[in-house]
Amino acid sequence: GVVLLLAAIGGYIWWQQRQEVEAGERAEALTAAFEQIEAGNAKEAGPKLDAIAQEGGPGYRAAALLTKADIALQQGNRQAAIAAFGQVAADQEMAEPYRQLALIRQTTVEFDRLAPAEVIRRLQPLAQAGNPWFGSAGELVALAYLKQKQPQRAGPIFAAIAKDESLPASLRSRAVQM
Repeated sequence: GVVLLLAAIGGYIWWQQRQEVEAGERAEALTAAFEQIEAGNAKEAGPKLDAIAQEGGPGYRAAALLTKADIALQQGNRQAAIAAFGQVAADQEMAEPYRQLALIRQTTVEFDRLAPAEVIRRLQPLAQAGNPWFGSAGELVALAYLKQKQPQRAGPIFAAIAKDESLPASLRSRAVQM
């Protein structure tokens, strides 16, 4: 029994150490990809980001896909960006903050092509005062209400954004202007 217990403990320690090594390797690969992007070599970073997106855990996968979406936007490829943001937003294995960020970014990129009702449907749960995404989601929902010619629904959202001292001054200023 003691031998089996020691073997189990040893196996667990080995497994835990192996997980740490793999996480370190993913972190190094992601850092290398970020350095290549910063140096202006986004094309060379692409395969590294693809590998991280396929092999990494949910956090690394989210970082890789969000980065690929940002690169696609910088290169003018809106469809690829929308697809990457949508992939993150739909992936139930990823932490909710990543999915929510991706949904907001996807909606922002698609905003001009979406029906206002779709923007509202997507972001209404995030456009609540006190929600960490309130500023970004609230602004998009309020703009969608304006597109629907419903200023009476947009006004209170803009007012709440303008009053929220935790939001960036630029966002509060836009809300005041609206």
